[in-house]
Amino acid sequence: MKTMTMEHGHTARTTRTLGDLAAALGTAASGRLDESARRTPITAITADSRAVQAGTLFVAVRGTAADGHRFVRDAIDRGAAAVVVEHDAPAGVPSVVVEDTSKAIALMASRFYGDPAQSLRLFGVTGTNGKTSTTHLARAILAQEGMKTGLIGTLGHGVDTLVKDPHTTPDAVTLHALFARMRDEECVGVVMEVSSHAVRQHRVYGLDFEVGILTNVTHDHLDYHSSMEDYKAAKAEFCHSLAGPHRHKPDGTLVYWVDNDNAREIGERFSGRRVAVGTSADAHWRVSNVVVSLDGTRFTLELPKGERADVAMQLRGAFVPSNAAVAAAGAMAMGASLESARRGLESVDRVPGRFEALGGRDKPVIVIDYAHTPDGFERVLGTCQSLRPKRIITVFGCGGDRDRTKRPIMGGLAQRMSDRVYLTTDNPRTERVENIINDIRAGMRSENVVVELDREAAIRAAIQESKPGELVALLGKGHEDYQIMGTTKVPFSDRRVAEEGLAQWSAR
Repeated sequence: MKTMTMEHGHTARTTRTLGDLAAALGTAASGRLDESARRTPITAITADSRAVQAGTLFVAVRGTAADGHRFVRDAIDRGAAAVVVEHDAPAGVPSVVVEDTSKAIALMASRFYGDPAQSLRLFGVTGTNGKTSTTHLARAILAQEGMKTGLIGTLGHGVDTLVKDPHTTPDAVTLHALFARMRDEECVGVVMEVSSHAVRQHRVYGLDFEVGILTNVTHDHLDYHSSMEDYKAAKAEFCHSLAGPHRHKPDGTLVYWVDNDNAREIGERFSGRRVAVGTSADAHWRVSNVVVSLDGTRFTLELPKGERADVAMQLRGAFVPSNAAVAAAGAMAMGASLESARRGLESVDRVPGRFEALGGRDKPVIVIDYAHTPDGFERVLGTCQSLRPKRIITVFGCGGDRDRTKRPIMGGLAQRMSDRVYLTTDNPRTERVENIINDIRAGMRSENVVVELDREAAIRAAIQESKPGELVALLGKGHEDYQIMGTTKVPFSDRRVAEEGLAQWSAR
C-alpha cells in the first residue's frame, strides 16, 4: 500500500487489491472472486457514481433518495475497476455480491485505509440534544490527561483545527479516511458524535467504541424515522454495540443520563459495563448543588466511594451539568482522573452556538442556541427563565422538508416560556416558508406573536425593541453560518447579526 499526504480529509493515494478489500467482508465474499479479480488494483472507494475515476471501487448503496444500483452502469462507464452490489452482478468488471452494501462499504473502507480505528480509542456520543457540547467537554478532559484526540461532529472534524462537514457523522469512506489521518497525526483516540442516521445507514458499522454516551432521547427526526420507537431503537442499537461477541476489542462502557426516561430504559437493558449519571438517588454518579447564572454554572459531582468534586464552569445553562457529568464519567472510564475532569470542564469557555450569551450590563442579553427540538426549546428557554430577565423575546423558525409534527409543539413552548415571539425562517429548503409558519402557529395563540419572514430583520427588530435586563433568545441555527434557501446555501450567521444589532442598539 502506498499512502501520500492528506487532501481535504482523504488520503491522496492509496492502493489495495480487490481481494484484500473483499477479505474484510469474510471468506464467503472473497471466495467468489477468481485470481485475476483478486489482483485488481483499487485506488479509491465511493458510493457516488459521479466521483468514479479509473481504479475506483463503486459500491451500490441503497440511499434514502436513490438506489445506487441504478448507477452501476454509469460507474462502469466512468472507469470503475470493480463494483459491489446486492444482486445482478454486471458484466465487464469484477464484482462482489453481498447482502448489504451499506455494511460492506464500511468494512471495505476500513480495510482500504489500513483499519485505522483498530489503533484508536473511540469515544462516541449519541442522543437528541447535547452531543456537540458533550464531545467538546470530553475532549477537553482527555487533553488535561495528556491524551491527544481527534474530534468529529456537528461543528466539523479535525485535530488542531476543524473542517466543516455537512453531516454530524460523515459517510463511512470519509470517516475511515479521517481515522487514518488522526492515527497518522499520533492521536490516541477520537471523540465523535454518532447520529441516529449514521447508525441506521451503517456509517459506524464495525467500529468498536470504548465508551458510548447517551445524553437523552426526545422528539426529533421523525421525518426520517417512522416513529419515536424507531428513533429510540436506533439510539439503542448504538448503545448495544458496545458489548457482545461481534467486537474485536474488549467490551466498552455505556454512560447515560438516567433522568431521561428513554435513556434510562436503554441503559438498564444494556448487558455490559454501564454508568448511570443524573440527579436521582439511584444514579451511580450524582449531580447536585446546581447554580446557574450569567457568570457560569456551578455544581457538585458525587461519585461512588465518597469521591466528589465542586465544578465551576464558564458555560451557562441548566443543561450544562448533565452534559458535563456524562462527559466526565466517559473520560474517567478511559482513564482520566477526577482532577483532570474538573480542570477540563472548567477550561471550556465556549461551544459555538450552544447557549452563547452576548450583551448584558447596560444592554439586553442575547442568547444564541442551536435548539431545534421541543426538548431543546424547553431546556434552553427554561435556562433563560432561570436567569430571571425582565422579559424574554424568542426568535425562531423551523427547518423545511423536515419533521412537521414538532412545529406546533415548539410554537406552544416558545409562547408559553416567552413574553413575545418572532416567527421567521430557519432553513426553509424547498418548502414554502408560509406553510412552515402556519404549522408552528397551529400550536400558538395569536397574542404577542410577530411574523417576519426575513430572519435578519426579525433578529434586528427583536434586539431593538428589547431593553436592559431583558433577554432575546435566537434559536434553531446556533453555529451555522448559512441558510438553505431552496437547494442553495446563502451566507448567514445569527451571531453576526446579533453583534451588529447590539452595536446599533440604543436605549429608549
